[in-house]
Amino acid sequence: MSGAIVRGMATLSKVPASSIVLSPRSAAKTAALAAEFPDLVTVATGNQEVVDQSDIVFIGVLPAQAPEVLRSLRFTAEHTVVSLVATMAMSAVQEACAPVPSTKVLRVIPLPPVAKHAGASVMTPPHPVINALFDQLGPCVPVESEAVMKRMMVITCLMGQFYAQQRKAQQWLEQKGIDAASASKWTGAVFHSISYDSAIATPHTFQELIDEQVTGGLNEQVIRELSEAGAFSALGDSLDGCLARFEGTPRPNLRKRPYTSTLEDGSTE
Repeated sequence: MSGAIVRGMATLSKVPASSIVLSPRSAAKTAALAAEFPDLVTVATGNQEVVDQSDIVFIGVLPAQAPEVLRSLRFTAEHTVVSLVATMAMSAVQEACAPVPSTKVLRVIPLPPVAKHAGASVMTPPHPVINALFDQLGPCVPVESEAVMKRMMVITCLMGQFYAQQRKAQQWLEQKGIDAASASKWTGAVFHSISYDSAIATPHTFQELIDEQVTGGLNEQVIRELSEAGAFSALGDSLDGCLARFEGTPRPNLRKRPYTSTLEDGSTE
């Protein structure tokens, strides 16, 4: 993710930084970034040098490494620290980064397409400079608290099922005699197209798009049959389970549902 952010920042039409200093911890990756953007990216000799040469410090190490790495560094009150570590509590980051003010210790959870200026991000607490940066890398949603952010982060857990849905569609086409290349290309293109109108959503966007589906039409049929199968209720259950993991609370019991579908004549199968 750190590499995606660097690539996104380095390819903006107006680069928001005079320089980007990288830790030498991942030698191959940092060397590749420095070679790709030689006028902007340099590799430090160590983590403290990154801190000393930076106004904004991004923390992108593995969760198990984060406490030790942060406590080995010397920050000043002038630094802004952006944690990309989803599972490290904000209070722990703030403590490890003292004397940085708590209002300048942030958590940002971006999605990989920030590298192409198309990745959504959620952040807390709101910060005008960091918000403006990630807004250029894709839509950024600032929230007021860590508790709210945990709920927002749950939606990122839908990536896998989104790809699994596409895989199923590709497999279905192949079962119907379509070659794999055409099936995969068409499936990816359709999913990309149908998500376009909801990319920048208002509170009413999704309902309005659903309401546009013709009653008795094919799209309405799929919505109805998946609803009757309990697919959307099951999705809510899965999101509850992911939230429980983020919050460290017991996972709710999953509800099992039989699959029945109403046919056009009103009968079920």
